Amino acid sequence: MMLRRDVVDRMRGTAIVPAGLAAALIFFSMVVGWNVLTVVFYFFLVAPALAIYLPRMVSGNKGHMFKSTTGLIIFYAFMVFMIYDHYKSDYFQVMMVGFVINIIAVPLIIRLKTSLARTRSLNP
Repeated sequence: MMLRRDVVDRMRGTAIVPAGLAAALIFFSMVVGWNVLTVVFYFFLVAPALAIYLPRMVSGNKGHMFKSTTGLIIFYAFMVFMIYDHYKSDYFQVMMVGFVINIIAVPLIIRLKTSLARTRSLNP
């Protein structure tokens, strides 16, 4: 029973990342619109921030690095699948550079935050 709960928690924490990023993408598309500044803002600031914080909001305390990284990979896989015809555009290239940077930066940020939290809890 406990294993099933962990699997459901991991799936929910992973699924919230692409769903939240898609919701933010729709918001940007409909309200703000896309230009170079908003593409850079979304893929370099909004996407990693949501990938870091969404799993913490909906799942347990363990495995956020896995959930965030897996959710990012799923989101970018859907994005590439949806816009593969535009692979020569500047926006696509910014998105792919954002993917590479986010796939490295998000786990590092999560690891840094957890190590800082452990240090603070050990040294009050």
